[in-house]
Amino acid sequence: MSLLKQLLLSVSLAILIILGGTLWLSVDSARSYLNTQLQAQTDSAATSLALTLSQPSNQDPVTQELIIMAQFDSGQFSRIALHDPAGVSLLNRQTEGDSKGDAPQWFTRLLPVLVAESAAQVSDGWRQVGQVYLQADATYARDTLWHSFTRLVVWVLGAGVVWAVFVLFLIRWLRRMLHDDVTLQLKALTHHDPSSVQSTHKSHKKSTFSELSEVTQAIASARESILLTTEEQHAKIESLEIELNQDAVTGLVNRKYFVNELRRQLENAQSKGGWLFLFRQRDLAEINRIMARSNVDEWLRSLSEQLQVVLQRYGSEPSQFTLARLNGSDFVILGTDVEAAVMQQLVKEVQTILRQQRIQFSDGAFCRWAMAQTDFKSGQFLAHVLGRLDQALMRAESAGHNLVEQLTSDQVADSADQPKGGETQWRAIIQEGLIHNRFSLHLQTTAFKQQQWHEATLQLQSTPTQNDLLLGYQFMPVATRLGLSGVCDLRAFELALDWLAKHPSERLIMRVSLSSITQDSFSEQVAKQFAIAGLENTQRLYIELDAYSLVSEPVAVSSFGVMVDEYHVKLGVRRALSLPRVLLDLTMYKAAYLRTQVSELLEITQKTGGNIMLRSALDIAKQAGVTFVLLGNSAELSATTRQMLQEYGIGAE
Repeated sequence: MSLLKQLLLSVSLAILIILGGTLWLSVDSARSYLNTQLQAQTDSAATSLALTLSQPSNQDPVTQELIIMAQFDSGQFSRIALHDPAGVSLLNRQTEGDSKGDAPQWFTRLLPVLVAESAAQVSDGWRQVGQVYLQADATYARDTLWHSFTRLVVWVLGAGVVWAVFVLFLIRWLRRMLHDDVTLQLKALTHHDPSSVQSTHKSHKKSTFSELSEVTQAIASARESILLTTEEQHAKIESLEIELNQDAVTGLVNRKYFVNELRRQLENAQSKGGWLFLFRQRDLAEINRIMARSNVDEWLRSLSEQLQVVLQRYGSEPSQFTLARLNGSDFVILGTDVEAAVMQQLVKEVQTILRQQRIQFSDGAFCRWAMAQTDFKSGQFLAHVLGRLDQALMRAESAGHNLVEQLTSDQVADSADQPKGGETQWRAIIQEGLIHNRFSLHLQTTAFKQQQWHEATLQLQSTPTQNDLLLGYQFMPVATRLGLSGVCDLRAFELALDWLAKHPSERLIMRVSLSSITQDSFSEQVAKQFAIAGLENTQRLYIELDAYSLVSEPVAVSSFGVMVDEYHVKLGVRRALSLPRVLLDLTMYKAAYLRTQVSELLEITQKTGGNIMLRSALDIAKQAGVTFVLLGNSAELSATTRQMLQEYGIGAE
């Protein structure tokens, strides 16, 4: 409540108390006056009636009765009685019941009017012949007091209404005056133009309240002080905004700005959606170890500037593409209202820049990027969009290749059983699957080495009541990040060996995660399973690794290859042509075959020198005793390539 309202309320309360007290005192005074007057009139009437009855001519009982009846009929008395000297009643006249009158009962109880009584002696000369007794009727007095009270109440209420109306208009008038004298001057504190200052001075000169002149002067002094520090405050605010929304090293917007912008797009009903492209530098810790901090910062700034140039070329509007640095190693491109074809072309150019700007380590290897992409649409949940992007990133990290892993909202909608939560939900699902034996093998028949073989993929039943299963490509990337890939692959080996034991004439191909191979004691536990299964089962098992695994962890993979070779398990390599240096160490890894797709071979042979590289790869594989397996439709290849493959006895499976 404002100070003005408190002041007016206190004044109104004081006036109400004064009026109420005045009303009470006035009515009480009137009641006292009526009691006195009523008693005086009763005493006078008793004396007059006694003198009248004392006249010798009025000593006759009939005459006395007539005189008393005439007095009683006047209506001023409720009882008139005549007694002889011995106290025996000679005449008695009184009203039947109490006269109610106009005054209500509560008023009579609250402000009672006393019933006046009086007595006088009736004599015959010096001899007493009787006594007359009168009791006044207080009805008329009570009605008089009630009517007086009602008139006073009406007057007080009328005065209260007039005061309330006056206070209402007074408040409005005071507010308007205070607004003119104070509010305008306070608003001038936030303005910097001279016109506002002049209007403030004019308002001060026309001030209605002289008491506010000191306040006006204080406000003017405060305004002068504030103007001196305004520029400094604006500079600090601008600096804080930059620090809050921008990365200090690259100058890009940070994670908070990116999340707010993405949330705004998702909540915008007019938005057509867009794409998110995230790329993570997986070797930033190693880069920081071999390079000075300033050099790493300069490298990141140079990379960011080159990417900004590409985004400016593709964006029809400045705000269509947003490049943000989420943390030390994660960058993301937010594209709004972008067609899929345009986004894919942009991603290719970004990949080219990332590939060109890679840093080479002392062992000759280059730093690696993990890339993921997803779409977003208006109305989707922010957590679901970021969850899809993180899921795609986990797949890219698990696969280890330089390709972009894409996971769209339509793909997730087709897999309704796939959890949309974070790592906590995934961890619970995988651990419960391990405890309750919800893992199984998903088998696909494939033509391999002129035979029909089975390719096994680990699958997981997410809940006991669901029939839909999660395939390995859905949960294994998460298991790799959570450090659970080893136990999952051990379960896969257990299921594979059990299946081979039940199908003695079949052969089985399965994949193993690189993160599992690098874990301590993983190879030992697999060897124990092989020893229990026996050579009659293990010799029909084929394990495939990605070529990247051989390059990334050569020591661990080589040791694993030697172990599986002891149990006659065949080790295969896929996508070896994408990393030709793997071919030089096939014997070290104990590789038994190389498997590639026609699409991969077609991409290589279409480039200059592709057929030469293919022939070299075939020669190396032949000399190392490694089988080269090609899957797909060889009709898509050129005649030269098909002829080369025929020379080596290779046909598409």
